[in-house]
Amino acid sequence: MSGAKLRSILAILALRAGGEVRRDELIEELDLMRTTGDAVNAVHAHVARLRRWLQRHGGRADLLETVNSGYRLNIDRDAVDAHRFVSLVERALNLSPGTPSVVATILKDALSLWRGDALLDALESPMVATAADELCQWRAAARETLINAWLELDCNQKVVLNAQKFISEDPLNESMRARHIIALQRMGRHAEAVEAYNSAERVLSQELGIRPGTELRSASDPAIRFIPASNHGVHGVRGGRIMTGAIL
Repeated sequence: MSGAKLRSILAILALRAGGEVRRDELIEELDLMRTTGDAVNAVHAHVARLRRWLQRHGGRADLLETVNSGYRLNIDRDAVDAHRFVSLVERALNLSPGTPSVVATILKDALSLWRGDALLDALESPMVATAADELCQWRAAARETLINAWLELDCNQKVVLNAQKFISEDPLNESMRARHIIALQRMGRHAEAVEAYNSAERVLSQELGIRPGTELRSASDPAIRFIPASNHGVHGVRGGRIMTGAIL
């Protein structure tokens, strides 16, 4: 879809799937009072273009509906990947740390919905930008809880492979680095565990000017490989720690 404003409108409507988005909200989100001479006519024109685009791409006639003083995208929330992702993660967090195999399956399905950065083409809107940030928080919680579940299941190879990927995208995440080291220790790959700790120490020193915290230092202890995951600080992340805000 061409046009940043059209993408932003569609993203806002999808985030509020099935609910009304007031016309004045769209005007504010798109900054139309500042950038156009007639903000109301401008938003009407943008919505008309979006409606035509949706119909050309197979959308039914009432998919984008004018209601009261605004607009509504008539789709189920679960049809929007962002909402479906959050719903799956919430379900997994409520089950964690129990039933780790079920938690791992749910979170793998949730994380598979990501195909790049969240809402990247629609970040002009403050609402969308906030939602994107919160989705990233949910993803971090999902990743941490998935790694915890695999540790509980003694799936150490999965932990090593996936933690490396997650660390490459979030190199300052001490908890993820600690779990990576724990899995290496359990597999008897002690030299790699030492190097992983040294790498973490260098990154933290260079980027933040700090030393590793207690969790990361404890993970470097060779004795950690003999301790069950639930006994050395690897616990699920609870949903109550994450604010939903614009996502829901």
